[in-house]
Amino acid sequence: MTTATTTRTRTAVTMRRRVRGFTVVMLRARYGWGMLELRLFAISINGVRDIFGADAELAARLRGVAAGSFAPPRPERSLLDRIGPLFSRPRTTEVDPRNPLPRDVDAVLSGGHIPEDRLAQCWRLLLVWLEDLAARDLTITIDGLDAVEFDLARAGLPSDYSLRQLAERELGTALRPLSGQVVGYSKHLHVVETWRQLRRVRQEERPEFARTMAAVDPLLELLGAIAARPDDILDLVVIQIPA
Repeated sequence: MTTATTTRTRTAVTMRRRVRGFTVVMLRARYGWGMLELRLFAISINGVRDIFGADAELAARLRGVAAGSFAPPRPERSLLDRIGPLFSRPRTTEVDPRNPLPRDVDAVLSGGHIPEDRLAQCWRLLLVWLEDLAARDLTITIDGLDAVEFDLARAGLPSDYSLRQLAERELGTALRPLSGQVVGYSKHLHVVETWRQLRRVRQEERPEFARTMAAVDPLLELLGAIAARPDDILDLVVIQIPA
C-alpha cells in the first residue's frame, strides 16, 4: 500500500485484479461520503431499460443467467445418506436471504411493481444481468469520494466532469434506488468529454497527484473504451452494490 499526501487529506491507494480481468480499485481517504462499492458498466441506457418488460428472447437469456448465478446450494450427502431409506433425506442447506427469488426475476422482467423489501435482492439481480450484457465493466471501492474529487479538481479537472457527474442521470426504470444508494448513468457524449478532460489532467503528470491519478487509470481506460465505439454507442451506468 502506498500513501500520497495533499494539503488537506491523506489518500491511500490499493489496486488488484479480478479473475475475469476487470479492475478493482480501492481509494481510501479520511473524509466524505463513506465507503462506496460501485459497479460501472459500458452499456447503452436503452439496453438497461429493455430488461424491464423484456421480450421473450432476452427474458430467456436473463433467466438462464439468474439460474446459474443464484442457484441454491446442493445438499451434501454423507456415506450414511447412501445406506438406505432411513438415512436417505438430504441434509438441509442454508439459502442466502440476500439473493433474489424466482418472483424477483418475474417482477423485474415484467417491469412490474417491486416491493420495498425486495429492492436489494433485485439490485443484485440487475448487477448480474448487466455484467452479462455489458461490453465491459469495472468495480471500484471508494472510502471518501470527496478526497478523490478534491485531488482531481486541484489537478485541473473541471467540476462538470467530476466523478459524481458520471452518475448524475436517473436510470428511468421500475427498480427504485435503495435509501442513499448511488445509482445513475452518463450519456455517451458526456462520457467522451469526461475521458478527454481526465486524460488531459492525467497527461500533465503533476507529481503531487500521481497516486490519485494512477488509481483512476482503470476508470480512464473504461471511459476510453466507450469513447472509441461511436458506431456502437455505449453509455456508462453506475450502481452502488447493496450491502
